[in-house]
Amino acid sequence: MASNVIDETPEEPTSPACLAHEADDAYMGFATKAEIAAFLAGLDTADADAIRKMLPRIRDDILHKELSIRLVAVESHESGS
Repeated sequence: MASNVIDETPEEPTSPACLAHEADDAYMGFATKAEIAAFLAGLDTADADAIRKMLPRIRDDILHKELSIRLVAVESHESGS
């Protein structure tokens, strides 16, 4: 084993990418809690386009899945099937 190797573990991340998990959802491109609440409040009247635009901004896996199911139902209803 080389004796000139120094085992230093930095206490703080060395790049902004290391801090990505700590960033605010809006900074990372996701919808804020307020945006999600407003969207859900109007979900009964939301068309497929509105849901489709919001889906990529939803970080929560469960909510994303539920909205995806809702999108299929709305698209089916809009197409008359």
